[in-house]
Amino acid sequence: MAAAMVELSARSTDSSGTTARVLVVDDDPNINRLMQVRLRSQGYDVVSAASGDEALARLDEIAPDLMLLDVSMPGASGLDVLDHVRAEGRDVAVIMATAFGSERIAIDALRRGADDYLRKPFEPDEFRTVVERTTSRLLLRRQNRSLRRELLAELRRASEVQLSLLPQRPPAVDGFELAAYCLPARQVGGDFYDWQIAADGSLNLMLGDVMGKGMPAALLMATVRAAVRAVAAHHSPIDSLPIVDDVLAEDLERSSSFATLFLARLLSPDGDVTFVDAGHGLAFVARADGGAQRLEPRSLPLGVLPGNGFAAGSVTLAPGDALVLYSDGLPDARPDLRLDPEVLAGFLRGVAHAQEIVERLRNLVITGATALPDDLTLVALRRAAS
Repeated sequence: MAAAMVELSARSTDSSGTTARVLVVDDDPNINRLMQVRLRSQGYDVVSAASGDEALARLDEIAPDLMLLDVSMPGASGLDVLDHVRAEGRDVAVIMATAFGSERIAIDALRRGADDYLRKPFEPDEFRTVVERTTSRLLLRRQNRSLRRELLAELRRASEVQLSLLPQRPPAVDGFELAAYCLPARQVGGDFYDWQIAADGSLNLMLGDVMGKGMPAALLMATVRAAVRAVAAHHSPIDSLPIVDDVLAEDLERSSSFATLFLARLLSPDGDVTFVDAGHGLAFVARADGGAQRLEPRSLPLGVLPGNGFAAGSVTLAPGDALVLYSDGLPDARPDLRLDPEVLAGFLRGVAHAQEIVERLRNLVITGATALPDDLTLVALRRAAS
């Protein structure tokens, strides 16, 4: 490993593949010249300055990758130059040159952002080792920064793709309104919501939550969503879930994961809803009079015990009632409010539209927390008041 690092740094190149430029700053002309000779023999592009003030004046012109700074110089000292470089956030490595016995100054320089130090008089082997080590660190730092930029760009793209999978507009359902909101805790997440008109013309409504956060949960989320959409379009909720559970069993087992899902179907213009709650538990009916009805029964999440079966439930939405679904990002973000259906229903008194339900619940989190501990998803199906 050490040999590989020496070989890498001996090429004297930066992350772009060009020759690394070194700025030597020392007011002693003999030492300055000696460092230039040694650096050029190692293959570096070398520029020199006779003082700290000259180095500061030429920083933009020279744009060094590495600086060798003498600590004690008239005018701006090496520490002054170091402080200036770090205050401006310049992408440059700095080696301080100190007199023998000045270790305290060297330690102070390291605390202030120097990458390494050399003691005068310079031993040839030590000089080469310190320069190569510092150049290698600079190269790795730049490579890591470049990789982080690429990763962030990929995550932004993944986030755009994931958001595009969510339905953009609710279908028109006579006498009902639909609204939803989804915000991952990271760039991508494991929550999803969906709605679709089933083969028999009824409305399917679903909210799912894959265990975990970030990219692993997002990849599984896409699989779960696709399976539920394909099956639920042609089967009732109680018939759909065993099929979906069987389809997903192998993927969820291999990933040591599971998914909760609330799948509902609006059967008639009279507000009759059938549903299956597969381990989700975060759904209720907000009644027009301000009360809340918890929805039972519940079953195990997908992927926990394939073949165990699921239980169906039903509820009727009267005029002004709303079916409200949410993910655990809501109560997790506001544990101080102890958000259960009765408390949430209290925040929803007086609402007249599904979109207003979603906005009120969203504002509980956005105004009450600086960062989401988990993905946040909200769905509301409201029957118009008569």
